[in-house]
Formats: sequence, structure tokens, C-alpha cells
Amino acid sequence: MESKFDKLLAFSVALIHFFAFSGLVYRAQIYEHIPVSSGDPYGLGDIIDLLFVFIVVVIWCCAFISAVAVTLLNFKTNWLASLKLLSYASVGLIGYLYVKDSSLLF
Repeated sequence: MESKFDKLLAFSVALIHFFAFSGLVYRAQIYEHIPVSSGDPYGLGDIIDLLFVFIVVVIWCCAFISAVAVTLLNFKTNWLASLKLLSYASVGLIGYLYVKDSSLLF
């Protein structure tokens, strides 16, 4: 059971970084080219951007739950490794949200 949570945690960390990088590339390259209809405050580009944020947050929640499960199931040997992977996932989430909302790339 624990190995399934370990694999899920490692896979979640990889997916967070993949979707965060993809979201930043989308925001920097494609977002500006999607037009917004006149009179509308948001367009299709904003919805796609929201989907990237939603995917990253949901995968981070999955990583958090699996890190807690790994920590509780085998506290003596794996707690430090699971907390490190959770911190990697948190860095991906926080970094993505920070760069997306700031004007560092755009």
C-alpha cells in the first residue's frame, strides 16, 4: 500500500512541474493571441489559464494527501523523503502562481 502512495507522490510532483511549465509557456506565448469579445471581461484564454491553475492545484492536493499517507503509514523510515517530495511539489505550485501573477515573463 505504501509503495502505491510513494509512486503517486513522485508522479504528482512530476505532473505539477510539467503542468506549471506548460501553463507558463501558454501564458507567455499563446494567451495574448486569443481575442476577447468586445464587452466581455474574460475570454477563452482566461478560461484555459484557469484550467491550468485548477489542474496544478488539484495535483498538489493529491500530492499532499499521498505525502500524509506515506508519512503516517511508515513514520520511521519514509517521513523525511515524503516531506521533501511534498516541498518540491509546493515549490512548483507556489512558483507557478507567483510567476503567473507577476510580470516576470509577460
